[in-house]
Amino acid sequence: MPRLLALEWNTTEARMVVASTRGGQIVVEQAFSLALSPSEGEPAAAESSVGRQIAAALEARGIRRVETLVALGRTNIELRQLTLPPAPDEELPDMVRMQALKEFNALEENWPLDFIPAERGADQPIKVLAAAVDPELVKQILHTCQTANIKPKRLILRPCAAASLLGRTQSERSTQLRLLVDLLGDEADLTVILEGQVTYLRTVRLPGDPLCETEAAQALLTEIRRTMAAAQNVLGGRAVESIALCGSGPAQAALAQTMCDSLPVPTETFDPLAACAIAPQLRAELPDRPGRFAPLLGMLLDEADRTRHAIDFLHPRQRPPPPNRRKQLVIGALAVAVLLAIVFVSQAWAKSRLQQEIDTLQEESDTLDRQVTKAEKLKQEVGEIANWTAGEIIWLDELRQLCLDFPPAADAMLTQLSMGGVSGGHGGELKLEGLAKTAASIDALEQGLRDKAHHVEGKGRSLDNSQKTYSWRFISSLFVDAEKR
Repeated sequence: MPRLLALEWNTTEARMVVASTRGGQIVVEQAFSLALSPSEGEPAAAESSVGRQIAAALEARGIRRVETLVALGRTNIELRQLTLPPAPDEELPDMVRMQALKEFNALEENWPLDFIPAERGADQPIKVLAAAVDPELVKQILHTCQTANIKPKRLILRPCAAASLLGRTQSERSTQLRLLVDLLGDEADLTVILEGQVTYLRTVRLPGDPLCETEAAQALLTEIRRTMAAAQNVLGGRAVESIALCGSGPAQAALAQTMCDSLPVPTETFDPLAACAIAPQLRAELPDRPGRFAPLLGMLLDEADRTRHAIDFLHPRQRPPPPNRRKQLVIGALAVAVLLAIVFVSQAWAKSRLQQEIDTLQEESDTLDRQVTKAEKLKQEVGEIANWTAGEIIWLDELRQLCLDFPPAADAMLTQLSMGGVSGGHGGELKLEGLAKTAASIDALEQGLRDKAHHVEGKGRSLDNSQKTYSWRFISSLFVDAEKR
């Protein structure tokens, strides 16, 4: 029976799950965490130290000759929602990379990039969730694995694996827009899922463990509200309908009740081990907080039944190779040879030769017709792309204009700024969150940003005494009309 190892680590801890496969099913044999000793010195030395500690833990448990799947957290990658013009599926990988090179902050040609395509109607713009990772980080991960005497087969985005596990456990709710909350110590993955696909995700750092610290639990509630609001904006106004909290112990149940009392949607817990067969020796001594192993279990189940992982940086989606025409060419060549032989021995040599010329001209005519049809289609696609890019926003110019029009620092300051396109593709939106000295300062700010190519919509303002200099908090949207810019 093939054995699989699912693995993830950070600077303080490594988590591992070992399973055997039986006909597309898995039996979880071991699930454990390893506290990592800190290492001083160069990054390469730290990577080697982690690798040696993982190797020692695997050796002590007799884990050898396993296919290894490695999980990578959201904080280690660059992630963006992209909107593309209508195109065949085989062209998506090239189009996603081309668009990502324009919209990502640090993406370069050699970065591994994978994406999750969303459902779309015919002739409708295509929305994808694209993720890229620095090749230097991939090199560090491979170095750590080499030191641990393992070779990774997959490099998978952690929240996507946990989402897959939830979909297997609660498939009857796939039509709901759900928020999965996966607690990982002082860190939490917040993943929005619709019909089994990840549509939006965040990883947030918390001031402690929300399962046992009130302050951390309140911080988690705040981050959940922000995630729900951001997802609703990304998904065209559709709101999260329910929340799933990963884990099934008393602490998780208490936190779920707090979430139900504080949030406008119901929350329930789910047991990540429910979707797997558990070996008797592991069932007798389960690890603390098995919810933290949900991504690893999701990876193993997807690998066992050969489901394509949503994001795999070692095997990203690529344009399919062209079909192999060698066999057709050989058959064609043989047919021509036989035809020539028949023509050569035929008494009607002249007539056959003339017919052959007619056939050749007909084939050339058909080829030219196909080329003309292909050229017309290409011309139409180029026109669609040109129309799509006509409304592109030069964000550096918008930032410069914002700096020029923004009031003095004594009157207002920004605490958060985000930019993105708007529905329809012509224009963009700058979302402003900040603090102001007075309500009049907010009015002056919004008035100062308006011109023929810009209009401002206030999204909310409130008194806020957390800052000594500023008494008001505001949220506004600055919309850019690309055609008037």
